[in-house]
Amino acid sequence: MKKRLLISVLFSLLLFLNVNGAKKYKWEYNSNVPEVYTTSQGQHGKQIVKSWAIAKNADKAIIQAKMNAVSAALFNGISYDQSTHGMGVANLPPIVSPKQYEENKDLFNNFFKKGDFLKYVSDVNSSYPTGENNMSVPGGRRVGVNLSIDYKGLHNWLQENGIEKGIGNHFSN
Repeated sequence: MKKRLLISVLFSLLLFLNVNGAKKYKWEYNSNVPEVYTTSQGQHGKQIVKSWAIAKNADKAIIQAKMNAVSAALFNGISYDQSTHGMGVANLPPIVSPKQYEENKDLFNNFFKKGDFLKYVSDVNSSYPTGENNMSVPGGRRVGVNLSIDYKGLHNWLQENGIEKGIGNHFSN
């Protein structure tokens, strides 16, 4: 009887932890300069980029690359890939100024740490990165992925949260 009660309590505790234990992501403002390059203009306010990250395994590196891409779009700007000599794309300035970040620090920190950034970035390729896009390096795997950043969606998110001054015409309708 005690064994069943103990098993029931442990099972209930595990269910409670799964429901309330939402995934958290590690992010810190300007902790590094993300390696992200613009490669082409997408449709409907999207920008296609190549983003690189290093993590313990390839799956974690892909998530980090997505975080790097959105972080670069918001705070660092994204330059074109020098190896392609621009090929019709231009550098993209950062969307948010350092002052806007400071004024809304908690909002941006939660945006990344809770994983909300994932709503504004998606994979372009349907296959898993291989070859030079998924290499073993000290510290884990170095992965490069092609991503689509939803600039228009980010603009809408900024407006919904009262952050729209200074972003100019970066998002044309």
